[in-house]
Amino acid sequence: MFCTLICCMDGRFIHIINNYIRNNYRYDYVDTITDAGPVNKIVYEDYLQAVEDKIVLISINKHKSDHIFVAGHSDCAGCPIDDETQKGYIIQSVKMIHEHLPDIAVTGLFVEESGDIKVLIDFL
Repeated sequence: MFCTLICCMDGRFIHIINNYIRNNYRYDYVDTITDAGPVNKIVYEDYLQAVEDKIVLISINKHKSDHIFVAGHSDCAGCPIDDETQKGYIIQSVKMIHEHLPDIAVTGLFVEESGDIKVLIDFL
């Protein structure tokens, strides 16, 4: 059973997020799409269309992914802003993805420097 994760490439957090998803949402496999601070790119660039068209739809169509997670984290070099602003970007990104793919569950996650993960928004 597959899901899709769009998150930062920062190696400090990828394994934490993947494990959290596997343990809390019971997915066996997490198709992980990484970039430096993708949440601000989703909100402000044409990144969402490019990612959806080329990568997310492969995960959905080929692997039958039925849930997309969008995650950000504290101290992000690719999105060098305060945590509250980045959380807002995650929420906005999730809403945008949900509008484009209304039949797919979408969840926004934020990882604190401590490794704690908070669910910011869910469309299940």
